[in-house]
Amino acid sequence: MQIRKIAFLGLLVYAFVGCSDKPVESKESTIEKKYTVEEIYTQMCAKCHGAKAEGNPMKKGPSLNEETAHELEISLYDLKNGGTNQSSGSSNEVMEHNMQKIIDKGMDYDPKEMAEYIYKNFNKK
Repeated sequence: MQIRKIAFLGLLVYAFVGCSDKPVESKESTIEKKYTVEEIYTQMCAKCHGAKAEGNPMKKGPSLNEETAHELEISLYDLKNGGTNQSSGSSNEVMEHNMQKIIDKGMDYDPKEMAEYIYKNFNKK
């Protein structure tokens, strides 16, 4: 009986030690990406921000092609987190709503990747 308890405890310790050696993956890295950032921008963002991120005044979509990659990244992280750092206003509320729709459609993306895509492809240099 004692040998079984010792063997069982040894197995538990081995299981915990063995698991601790594995790298911890972030939630973002475990999400299977179904769409590229280019596909997401073209299908979802260009409607309001323009095909070349030039903006769309009719949709009240500001231009994105004059922002730095860092500014874009901060804005995208903020929007994905519920707009905690941006000023309040109706256009921001609309974008937060749109961001949720993008995620609901399975078009979730990494804000840094999207910011780099927009900057590299559309920034006025």
